[in-house]
Amino acid sequence: MFKHIVHFILHVFIIFATAWLLAMATTGHQLEWGSATTILLGMIFGLLVVFFVSNAVARSNNLGDAVSVELNKLRRIHHLARAFSRSENQIPWFDLVREAIESYLHAFEVIPFARYDDTNEMFRRITQQLYGFDKIVSKKGELLFAELMTISGQATEARQKIHGLRFERMGVWSWGVLVSVAGVLTTVTLISYGDDLVNRYIAAAVVALILLLLDFVFMVDTMQVLDNNKFTKKYVDNIERMGFWPEEKK
Repeated sequence: MFKHIVHFILHVFIIFATAWLLAMATTGHQLEWGSATTILLGMIFGLLVVFFVSNAVARSNNLGDAVSVELNKLRRIHHLARAFSRSENQIPWFDLVREAIESYLHAFEVIPFARYDDTNEMFRRITQQLYGFDKIVSKKGELLFAELMTISGQATEARQKIHGLRFERMGVWSWGVLVSVAGVLTTVTLISYGDDLVNRYIAAAVVALILLLLDFVFMVDTMQVLDNNKFTKKYVDNIERMGFWPEEKK
């Protein structure tokens, strides 16, 4: 938390210092059309910021939904594998599945969600145990195993979605439009105020706000404001939610 606070303070300091230097280095002319143009460009810039931030927030929400789906499917895999192993008298096989699931979830005690892809191999251990079984003898076993394969596929799809959402970003054209509008707005602002100190303060404040919003869009788009600890905790807490029977716990 302290690290994030220091990082935020440094960002704000650099942004305001940059805005103040720009305001001091620019000679204002109080253009007649300056105020109206600044307001118009400000509205356009504000709408763009809201649009891009909304898209990033929606992506973050979709990420949370995909994590919930994966954890739900892992619980279903555990329950179905247990029922299947009892119907087929394959308890040792289920022990391997259970251990693979536990190992995967326990990995998040040392691997944060920010390094999600580092757990790929541990997840593959689960699916390899499932796909490697080929001795079904009962009709009930066939039905349970078919459902198990379906749930396993859904868990894998959820992981692929999580991977995609974590690396999805605004496109170059989107950033080009946003930065271009911000650049024009900054230029008009700096040349539309007078030379006196009060006007320079106002110009610096407006420019600082523009830069802060650009920085905020970048932070949200790259998910640097994402609470990775919250997602990490979900995986760790899912261990107890698996519903292990007493004899299954070690």
